[in-house]
Amino acid sequence: MALDDHPNVFRFDGRIWVSTAPREDAVAQLRAQRAWDAQNAKLQRWWVAIAIGAAGGVAATLMFGSAAELAPAVYLLLLPIGFGVGAVLGALLNKRFNAPDAQHSSLPPRPATVPLTQVPPRVARAAPADAGVTDLIEWSKRGFVS
Repeated sequence: MALDDHPNVFRFDGRIWVSTAPREDAVAQLRAQRAWDAQNAKLQRWWVAIAIGAAGGVAATLMFGSAAELAPAVYLLLLPIGFGVGAVLGALLNKRFNAPDAQHSSLPPRPATVPLTQVPPRVARAAPADAGVTDLIEWSKRGFVS
């Protein structure tokens, strides 16, 4: 591909991105931001809340099903629904109790990146190797190379 050698174009997470900053700087900033996002998600303990909610949903389904003396075949239909409802309720409760700005208090502010634009595959194929940064950004926003 002609854009592989472009100094402002880089590939990250299977996508092609372009920025006004040099490739190395933009990639470093994006990696720092993704690492911060992963650390924040880990500290927010979403997986714990969802797991507890899902277990509670399954338990409630079993409890109500036993009280109503439902047939075992009906449990096969209701248990996944109870699991899903419990997981969603667990996530909503976790969101309510976590920080209102969705950032854990022990973390510094989220790192910023230079403005990035995703390059669609058809633009990456059709763009000439000597295209300028502003042209690539404009073509990416339009979705085609003129």
